[in-house]
Parts: sequence; structure tokens; C-alpha cells
Amino acid sequence: EVSGLLKQKYSAFSTVMPILSRAVENNMSYEDARDGKDPTVRSRRARVLDLPVASEKMKPSRKNSPTRQPKVASIAEAALISTKKKPIIAKKTPDKKRTRTVSPHTGSGKKQKTEEAEHISPSFHMDQTQTQVPVPSYQRRSPSSSSSGPLSGYTFLCSGVDNSVNDRIKKLGGELARFENLNCSNSFRKLFFLSDHQGWRKPKYVYAAALGAPMLHVNWLSRIEEKYEEEGEVRVFDSSLYTRHRLPTGLDLFKRSYTLQRASHARDWVRPGGTDGDIFEGMTIGLALGAEEKMWKMTLEACGATVRVLSDIRGGKGQVDVDCCLFNAASDLPPHVISLPLHVTKLVEFIDQTTTPLLDLAWAHQSIIQRKCLPLDSERFTVSLKDNMCNLCKVNSIKRKNGGRLETGDIIQFSRGKNVSYGRIVNILWERQAKGCKLEIQLLESDGGYDLIDCESCPLMTIDEASIQGQVVLLSARDFMKLGYLPKNSAQSN
Repeated sequence: EVSGLLKQKYSAFSTVMPILSRAVENNMSYEDARDGKDPTVRSRRARVLDLPVASEKMKPSRKNSPTRQPKVASIAEAALISTKKKPIIAKKTPDKKRTRTVSPHTGSGKKQKTEEAEHISPSFHMDQTQTQVPVPSYQRRSPSSSSSGPLSGYTFLCSGVDNSVNDRIKKLGGELARFENLNCSNSFRKLFFLSDHQGWRKPKYVYAAALGAPMLHVNWLSRIEEKYEEEGEVRVFDSSLYTRHRLPTGLDLFKRSYTLQRASHARDWVRPGGTDGDIFEGMTIGLALGAEEKMWKMTLEACGATVRVLSDIRGGKGQVDVDCCLFNAASDLPPHVISLPLHVTKLVEFIDQTTTPLLDLAWAHQSIIQRKCLPLDSERFTVSLKDNMCNLCKVNSIKRKNGGRLETGDIIQFSRGKNVSYGRIVNILWERQAKGCKLEIQLLESDGGYDLIDCESCPLMTIDEASIQGQVVLLSARDFMKLGYLPKNSAQSN
């Protein structure tokens, strides 16, 4: 549009712009620059515009004529004179005019004499010498200024980081968000999430993905500090820093690898579902999770669902109509428990178990990762509240002693004697008598360094749960090359 205007009005712009440029460069009025006057010889109008404007109190009045006021050489002298007031005159002086007021107690309106006070105030005029007011200079902000730092105006939710990270965020002007106070409205275009890539199943991590907040590795904060220290300024959404420090939203079971958050989604805080609407919009979901219930209720509501928990429906009568009911199969359902927890048995009393899909919590998590509502009849996520009492049975998830959770499809690192191998969990076999499990693993062949070959024809093997050393984040080669928070030694990385 600007280019089109320049072409249409080329003749006018070519005439006006040189005059404006000359006026600005030489501090001249437009008329003087147009008439080709010498910049050293300025018109009367230009000189008047350069002088300071007198306030209303400083304008000369007819009573206080300039001829009766002492001339002052500077503002400082004027202030000094104004402080030297003459004492109040109590005697009648014939050569002084007296001011008169009407007393409020006399209805006849008689004028009464009052005391007169002589007041001297400075009056400034165009011909008086003024002190020059210095032009304000704008210096580069100091990195130690927290009130106007590069993170000012943004809030940060952290998970699995040191307490020193919180202090560094405050020093750069950022604010720390309280998890329980967050929602879609107060986090939109304000909230950033900092964590480590290993915490992708933690409630805060999942909630940040549901809100569509930019998800960054904690090392991003160090790069922000370095750039701010060197250059004095840095944009909080620096595209190069974001691309190198973005976190995966989680393990996508369909793609068989971890998916990094897209820059276009993070830049606009796009929640799962995008412009088509939230992934659980219009759905009513029952929730029976115990300690994690409040956190997951916030997550599901951020995705558009209406969530019903036991406290919401306890006072009602009859059954509650829900689209599905979610449980934590790794800790609350058979064969991991002998009897169902109270929060599970109480909730199922209000739902129709014959028609309502009973699903593992992983269904909601995978829907958030894949950014779409997965089918409710998926066999992978369907759970049963009944115990088949078999000694050996297949399960899709287990809860480890360290509190972590393992599911079918996870990629792990495990020990084989003195060697370390990698593989994907194909099946989890729960042994009731041993109160443990064995895992059927599909090996991932190492190709040196960080490279792993993922092929369905790779051999299978069975390992004990005790041999697991941890989970591995598997990325596509294209996404992997963009990361900037990897250690130089591949043996020290997961």
C-alpha cells in the first residue's frame, strides 16, 4: 500500500521531501527551508518557537507591568527574589492601595478595610535571559534493573528446576505464576513454561501443553541472560533462541517419537485443537484420580471439557450423564490394587458402566500431544474395574517405585550386563505373586553418537523392571539438529 501511494503521489513527494529533510537537518521552519533561506539567519517566528513557553501564572498582567518588575537574569535569581517577601503591613499607608472585601456578616454589603500584603512574584518575558533546559539523554538499561527487564510483563511456570531459576527470572523482570491460579484467560500471551525434557508426564508440564504456552528448556534462561548482558536488550520471543530450546510436548504414540512444540503455535499461544476449537469442547468427562484430581481437572477444562468429580455430583440424585470417565490405571485399578480406592468406587455409583467408556488417563494425555480428540473406543486406553485374578496379565501402564510412570510405547535405556541398550516397550507383563513386572522390548540399534535406528524388524527381548535406567527422548533427525541444549558427550545424555 505504501509503495502504491509513493508511485501515485511521486511528484508531490519528490517536491516535499527535500524541503522537509532540509528543515529537519538545519532545525528550520518549513517556510524558511522552502524559501531557500540561510539556516544561520532565522525568521522571527522560528526564534519565538525556540523560546520556552511561559505558564499561565508567569504571564504578565496589567497590574504587574514589566516596567514595575525587576528584571532577573535566571530562574535561580527569580526564585531567590520570590522568597524574600515583605512583611504584612498593618498600618494605613495613604500611598498604597488597599484591597477590600465584603463581610459575609453584613447584609448591606458594606465594604470593610482589610490588611494589605505586598507580594512579589517573578514574571518572565521574551526579552529576559533564560537558562537552557538540558535535553534528556536515554541510556541503555542496566541488566540489573528488574522492573524493566526483558521478561517484564510475562509470567513463568517452572517444573523440576532449581530455586535459583526463580530468582533469576525475577531479576530479569519476570513474575512467577502460581499453578492453582492459572487459567486460559490470564495465561494467554503472558505465560511461559520452563522445565527439563524428562518431566513431560508431570501435571504442570501437561497443563502448559494444554494452555498452548511456549515450552522451553531451562537453559533458555541462561542464553537470555547472556544476550541481555552483551547487547543490553533482548526480545523475550527471540525466534533463534526459541527454536534451539523448545521442549517436546510428549511422546506421540502414533508417530513413535517425541513431537517438538511448533513455533507458530507457541508464538500465538494456540491450544490443542487450534482454530477448529478445543479438543474436548462440548464433552462432559468424569474424573476419579485422588491426589492429582484438581490438577487434571484444570487441564481438561483448559481443553474445553466440562469436568465432573465426586464432590460435584455427590449431592445429586440418580446417575450422571458423562461422555467418558478417566482413571489412573497404573495406581488405582487392578491388577495393581486388590480393592478399588474409595474415590473410584464412589464415582462409579453415579455413572452407567455399561454405556460409559472407562478410559485410562493416557487417553487425555495423548489427545493433548496429538492435538486432537482420540476415539473413545480405543482398545489401547480402555480399562476394566474388574480383576481377572490371573497370575500373569498384560497391562498398558505401571507405576514405578520412584513415582514415575511407564507405558506401552515408551522408549527406555536399560542395562545388559556391562553394556547399555535402548528399546521400545512393546508389552508389560504383570506378575501378581512377584508383585513386579517383565517388559517385552523391541531393540533400537545404536549407530554411534546420538543416532538410533528404529525399525519394526528389530529383534525382541524380555527384561526385568529393575534393569531400566530411565526413559529416552527420541526425536526425528530434522528436529534433533535444531536443539541447542544437548551435552557434547552422547553418553551423558538421554
